[in-house]
Amino acid sequence: MTMNRRAFLSFGKKAVSQSPWQNFCQRVARSVKGQIRDQGELEGYGAASVTISRLADALHLQALCAEYDAAMVLDGIAVRDNVIGRSCLSVRLEPALSQVEPLGDNACLAQPAATAGQLLAMGYCQFEHVPAEVTLAHWLASPEYHDVRPGYTHTSGLERIHVMFADGKTAVLGGFGVNDESPLSIPSLQRIIPNLFELLREDDVEWSLGLACWPFSYRLDALKALHADINLARLFLGHRATLVWAQEMVIRKMPQAPLVTPGKAVLSEQERERLVHSITHVEGRVKGLFDPSGLFLYLDECL
Repeated sequence: MTMNRRAFLSFGKKAVSQSPWQNFCQRVARSVKGQIRDQGELEGYGAASVTISRLADALHLQALCAEYDAAMVLDGIAVRDNVIGRSCLSVRLEPALSQVEPLGDNACLAQPAATAGQLLAMGYCQFEHVPAEVTLAHWLASPEYHDVRPGYTHTSGLERIHVMFADGKTAVLGGFGVNDESPLSIPSLQRIIPNLFELLREDDVEWSLGLACWPFSYRLDALKALHADINLARLFLGHRATLVWAQEMVIRKMPQAPLVTPGKAVLSEQERERLVHSITHVEGRVKGLFDPSGLFLYLDECL
């Protein structure tokens, strides 16, 4: 066997091994079409950002983040310093993921990078007070854009949502009841849904249904038929991208903007005292049902 000059000079030298984080970034770069920007490692944890242009890219990123114990973060929801005990990959959505397909005159199927301005221009009045540049992914994740009144999640116009769960499985979620039990055909939801309804029956949660403002970060009130039918998709309104990854949404036109309040729901001192322990318990349990491994952010890591 002959050996060329380059091979001869390097013979016997050990290859420089890469860190797991460097391997992760290389595999991300090979798995998606978008560009990745490695921000390096700090105290053993890495951070990077990547821009994706295909819905399928989210599935590839989930698999890699799960393998390398990295948080999969919707860009703009958190900063590196907030993510605790693991590396993080910030995912940006290219404008290529902003397609909106009309479904008749009063509804549409929209991709996650479609903007509030696009929808408002098409007659979706619920986006009247949302900044025009806000994407639907961020609109869904941000509580300040949604009706604060218990039982009024329907004012968002969100009807169905195609999501990716933390384990990489996908499903289309929406209304269900006597005539529509399709969510129950999904194995993971066969465990999650009964637990959600069990939470809804807890004393403090039932009591919260009568408050002026919904106090929890996750909209369990969407599972109570108060002013509209039960709809599992609306559970994620304002979830800060901590439970699922939004892929596409079916949105119905609403005649007016919802009743919102800036920041957290405003509670009286008496209400806060009653709920101080319940909020941590309820939100922690919902997070544990959807994302037990912590692939997505925790609420206290969000901006």
